[in-house]
Parts: sequence; C-alpha cells; structure tokens
Amino acid sequence: MKAIRARAVSAPILGMASVLLTSSVVCHEREPAVRKAPSADLSAAGRPETASAGSVDAPAADDWCAEHGVPESVCTRCDPGLAAKFKAADDWCAEHGLPESQCALCDPAVKTKWAALRPRASDDGGVDIGGGIRLERGRRLLTGANDALCQVDLLRVRFVDRSIVEKAGIRTAPATLRRISATIEVPAEVEFDQTRVAQVTPQVGGVVREALVNAGDQVDVGALLAVIESSELGEAKSRFIELRAKHALAQADYDRARQIHEGAQQLLAVCTAEASFEELSAKLGEVRVGEAKSKLLRAHANLLLARTTEQRARQLLARQVSSEQDYEQARSAWAATQAEFWALREDIAFASERDYLNAARELQVARTVLQAAERKLHILGLSHEQIATLAGESDETLSRYVLRSPLAGRVIQRRVAVGELVDQTTALLTVADTSSMWLMMNAQERDLLQLRPGLPVLCTIDGLPGRSFEGRITWIASQVDERTRTVQVRAQLPNQDGLLRARMFGSARIVVHDNEPAVTVPAEAVQTDGCCQLVFVRQDEDVFQPRKVALGSSANGFVEVLDGLKEGELVATTGSFLMKTEILKGNLGAGCCEVDPGR
Repeated sequence: MKAIRARAVSAPILGMASVLLTSSVVCHEREPAVRKAPSADLSAAGRPETASAGSVDAPAADDWCAEHGVPESVCTRCDPGLAAKFKAADDWCAEHGLPESQCALCDPAVKTKWAALRPRASDDGGVDIGGGIRLERGRRLLTGANDALCQVDLLRVRFVDRSIVEKAGIRTAPATLRRISATIEVPAEVEFDQTRVAQVTPQVGGVVREALVNAGDQVDVGALLAVIESSELGEAKSRFIELRAKHALAQADYDRARQIHEGAQQLLAVCTAEASFEELSAKLGEVRVGEAKSKLLRAHANLLLARTTEQRARQLLARQVSSEQDYEQARSAWAATQAEFWALREDIAFASERDYLNAARELQVARTVLQAAERKLHILGLSHEQIATLAGESDETLSRYVLRSPLAGRVIQRRVAVGELVDQTTALLTVADTSSMWLMMNAQERDLLQLRPGLPVLCTIDGLPGRSFEGRITWIASQVDERTRTVQVRAQLPNQDGLLRARMFGSARIVVHDNEPAVTVPAEAVQTDGCCQLVFVRQDEDVFQPRKVALGSSANGFVEVLDGLKEGELVATTGSFLMKTEILKGNLGAGCCEVDPGR
C-alpha cells in the first residue's frame, strides 16, 4: 500500500518534548462521476497523449475538469471508459483507482504539475461576450450542509504507534442515545390577537355628547362607551313609528274584511232557496256580515212569498176560481224574485272576496314597508329589544345613539372628544381582549419541513427579563417573504396576568422534538474541514476515519447526529481537532472542494 507520511512536531500542542504524529491515507476506489467527458485521443502505443502533466500543452478552457483538476479528455472519474486505456498503457494506480500520472495521493507533486496547466482567468470557463464583460463559472456557496463531492470520508488517520494516541491526549466516547429537545430559535414579536380586537365605529353620523370610557378601562360586552346625537337616527325612528301605526290600521282592516268574508261564505251556504225562515234564524243568528245579511234575508223572504203566491194561484186556476192571467202574473213574480235572490247571492260573494283581498294586499304592503324601516334601524345599530320599546321613547331621546362594546376587554385606544362631529368611517375606540396574544415569528425557509401547527413554543421577551411564556403554533404562512426569505409563523400565548404588550420584541424557541431519544456525541467531537461536518470514528486503536455527519440540535454539551453515525460507535473527542489539522495540513482530502482564502 502506498501512503503519505506527514510529520508534525506537536510538542507545543501536547506539552511534550517530542511527539511524532503520522497520518496515512487509505482511500477506496471512487465511484465514477455521472457527467461524461469526451474520450482522449490515443497514441500509437495505446497510451493517452495527455497522460503525463509534463508531456502536454496547456489544455483549452472547455477541456478542463474543474471538479477533478485535470483535462476532461483524460479524466477517468468523469469518463470511466478511459480507465482501460490507461491500464493498457501501464499507467494505473490500482490502490486509488486513478492513473499514476494523476494520483496526487501517491505523488503530491503531480497535483502541482496539473495545477500549473489549469487555464488562467482569461480562459477558465469564461465566455467572452464582448465589451469587456465576461461570464464566469460561479463558485459553489458553502452552507451548513455537507458537500456531496467531498471525499474526506475516504481518508484514514493512522498513528505511528498506539502509545502516540495516549501521549497525544486522544480521548474517545461512544455515540449514545440521549433524550434531547430539538428546537429552532427565531426572532419574535407580540401582537394583539386579531380575532379579539374590535374597532368600535358608529353606524350613524352625529355629534358626540358623551364619552364614557378612557384608554386602559376594562369593559364588558355591551358596556356603554359613548353617546352620539344623530338626526339620521331620529328620522329613522320617527319613520318607523309612523309606519308601525299604519301597519296596525291595515291589520285591523284586514281582520274585519276576513271576518266579513268568512261570515258571507257561511251565509251563502245556509241561505238557499229551499231553506225555511226558521232554519235561517237558527243558523245565522251569530253570523255578522253587515248589510249583506239583511239584504239577502229580505230577498229570501220575498222569494218564499213569491213561491207561495205562485202555488196558490196554480191551485185556484185548477179549481177555476181565478183566471189564467192571475196565475201567469204570480208565476212571473216568482221567477223575478228568484233571479233577484241569486243575483244578490253572487254580488255578496264577489264583494266580500274583493274586500278581503284588498285588505290582505294593503296589509302586505304595510308590513313590507314596516320591515324595511325596521331593517334600517338594525343597520343603524338598534336591537330588537330597543326597537320594541320605541313607542315609549320621548321626543328628546329619539336622536340618541348609544355606542356599546362588542366584546369584553380593555380599551387600548380612544380617538374621540365630546362635541366632535363623527361619521360612519371614524373608529372612535379600539377594544381588545388581551387575555390571549399572538406571537409572530419569522422562520427560515430551510426549517419549514420541521414546522407544523401544534408544536410547542417557548418565548422570552426582551423587556421582561426572567420571565418566559409558553404557547403553540396555530398558523404557518403559505408564502415566503420575497425580501427576507423567511416565513411567518404564529403562536397563541396565554396572557392572563396581562404582562404581554403588543409590539414587544423577543426570541422564541420552537420545540420540534420534545425530549425524544436521538443519537448524540459530545460537542467537542464535531469538527469541520471547511465544507463538511466531521467526526473521527475509531476503527482500530490507532486508526480513525473522518466521517461526514448531519447534525441536529445541541444541548448540555451534546449534539444530535441525524445521519452518518450509529449508536455505540466510538468517536474522538479530545484531540479530534488535531486530526482535522493533520488532514488540512497534509492536503489529504483529494477530490474535496478547495479551501479558499479566508475560509
């Protein structure tokens, strides 16, 4: 096995006279990259012409693999098909899976030679578009996430002797399951619960005659806040009183017409041509239909008389006591009386129904107009109970408008004075229920997947040192702020003691996981090489593997490991920084992103 020995005099660090720390790299064969590069041209011997850094001219800008630091035409990691050609040319490092002419792990000088061939700024990936403006490949931004291209986890740190591990002060600890609360810290601001805030606005214009509350007063639902004198309200009340009186008259007319109509129907049903006078007297004694009843009874009596006369004339004619002319006169009189009787019946039926329908229509019109006037009063803020007592109001109170509180709470703002002229667009007071407040937070976009309604929130307020408040998330915004790239999150905070005030600033911790078991390591075990979060896992007594890990929350000196480490694995704690230093100093992270100045 080929290895790089990197010596470092670490006595000042370890407090020893002379301690040697050596690092050896054990790299596994790398998986080829996905993107494909153009194949290299071969010489007559079958060896790529660009195999050696010292035997090639400077490549063109579009033939440079910035990811692996060699021309794309000879990059076996981008084009695995080139490996066979290098092997055939006896230019292959089987240990590291690279051509020997490119293996900086076996020969660090190779990297320097290839770097000298790297295209300069004038042609390194730039596209000249004229006018002195160039488009260049941007550098990859470093974030808290690990670099997927970094191959630092292919390295191994090996100490020359086991005793050096102890002399260097290397200590290990196992990755253990601990109950840890994962939290997200965000800035926060207290606001009123907008579902419990009322802007009290009059529904009529007028002059303020009384202002009965001040800012800070506690009020109940329906509490009297102000009194306004409004001519509009007075006119509406007067109009309603007038229409209510007209409706009462229309109702009386309708009731009378209905009674007459029902009596007429009963009269017509009983008073037929065959009915006797005694029968009519018995059945129609209590029926009240007015003049129609007397007219119909007289017509019925005339009908009975004419019929009796006709019968007597017929009998006399049969005995030849009277003449036929007398009989014809009696018969004609009876027929005329019958016609008058039936015509009168029809006239009574038509008139009673007509009067009844007219009264019903007048009542409906009066009711509709009255309802419209009542709705107007409701719009102006009067309740059913207040409208019902309008008849007992004096003329002086008809124009009096009372402004009442729509909810129980505290008056937080007053914008009215006695004698002021106000209208329906003026909010005179603001009442808020401060027993519960909103906590508005701004969460980072990357934390969205961990947030959901119902999560606990712990909040501290800058102006209330030593006090903390608890609540739960009730809402998460559906859009990201285009300027700050944050998402609004709202929590509900109880405020029974009234300490919280709107516009207070503070900070909040959103509890993503509440005391749940997680794999953790001591915080001192975690290192970074500039692009990745690392822990050094002990594989043998003198061999450690740098391993990339994904980290979660931290608490009490321990850090949650979300990925990359299993429970029970031993990691270096004290001394892990020294091993990271050896990796960076020896530049052992072949294939890792380069360390820019200032990183």
